[in-house]
This record gives sequence, C-alpha cells and structure tokens, in this order.
Amino acid sequence: MTEAAASAYQAHYIPPFVQQPFAPRTAQAALGAPLTLEQELIVTKHLAEVAPLETIRLEAFDKALRIMQKLLRGATANSMPTAMKLKAWEVPLLQYALDYSDKAPENRRIVTLRLVENLETGTGFFSINRTKQGLKVIAKKTGLSTLEAELESDRDDVRRAAAHLLGWLKHEKAVLPLLKAFCHGARSDRRIIGRVLKQHYSHLAPFYAHRFLPEFYAGILALMESDSEKTQVETLND
Repeated sequence: MTEAAASAYQAHYIPPFVQQPFAPRTAQAALGAPLTLEQELIVTKHLAEVAPLETIRLEAFDKALRIMQKLLRGATANSMPTAMKLKAWEVPLLQYALDYSDKAPENRRIVTLRLVENLETGTGFFSINRTKQGLKVIAKKTGLSTLEAELESDRDDVRRAAAHLLGWLKHEKAVLPLLKAFCHGARSDRRIIGRVLKQHYSHLAPFYAHRFLPEFYAGILALMESDSEKTQVETLND
C-alpha cells in the first residue's frame, strides 16, 4: 500500500477517529506520533473494505496480511516447534481472509486470486494445505448457483475466479457448467478452465462431454489424458 494511495481516500473513506494514522510517516515523526503496527493494521483493514477500486482494496488486503504476519511472528516464542509456529501464524491470517471474503463479491475475488497464486507459485502467506482449505471454504460459502452465474459474467476476472472456485467446490454439478464454458465460452478462458477440469474433474469430464457435448468429447478426453493441456486447448481453439 503506497502512501499516495492511502491519502487519496483518507478524507472520504476513513472515519475521523482513524484518519490521523494515515498522515505521512515523516510528518508523524515530526509530531512525535509515529504509526504503530496496530494502528496501521486498523486503518489498512478499513481501507481494504471501503475503497471503491479493487486495485486499492487488493493492495490494502495484501498489506493487512503482511502487518498481521509481522505482529504474529513477533509474538511467537522462539522455542515453539516449527509446526506449531506455522499454525499460529497461518490460522489467524486465513480467518481474516475468509471473513474479508464474506463481505463483498469483489473481496471474494481478491482473496481467491491471492490463494490461487499462492497455490500455483508456492509463495505467499499460506502453506499449500492451508491454501486449499481456504479455497474449499470460500467455494462452499459462495455456492453453486452464484458461481454458475458468475461463470457467464462479461468480466474476465469474475469468470476466472468463478471457474477456480467451481473446481474447489468439488461437486459433480459443477462439471457441466465448466465444460460448457470451456467449449463455448471466451477463448481466453479456456486454458484456465481446462486446467480446473483436469485438476478437479478428470474422472467426470469425459463422461459429461460424451453425454452432453459429444462434438467435443474427443478433445476433452485428450485433454484429460494429456500431460499438458496446452496442445489440446489450442486444438479446440482452431
């Protein structure tokens, strides 16, 4: 979170009782009132909830996680076993992420994006198992009908987040909407949706394709059996 981004929304979006911490650090130091991490966390969490732009919300959400992580690690005893340390750091962060996700659809997309990135790159705030747990919880809370509707959105980010969550929903009823989106939806989404189908529904996708989309059956079967989805997705795009 940059100071410029924070200052841009201070007057309109930050309540008076928490506006002071957003003063530039240099000015605060001159006044003898530097920000504490706890103050930064309060204001950053608020900005993550009320900023009208998703880019600002995402920056604030990321910063809130970083501050929480720093506070949690500072409060953890060095003598604690590594596994217990990891749990002590991750559980509060994940709970904040899940609570934040519940408050608005755009928040859910932000959290989904970060968790998927965490899972795919192996870097982020959570272990692989904790990341999977978070995605499953968000998918279940959102529900099949909402995700189906979002899969048909005009917005790329909405469709792709919905596709990821339909995968982590782990529900047979998610297979056909994903297949239809893969075969008939935006070409730019096909690689993501193909990966979701292969990761979560490789045992079901050929059956549903054969029954409901027979013209695409051969391509879907090849995709599920291939080591890489790239060639098969490009074949369907032709």
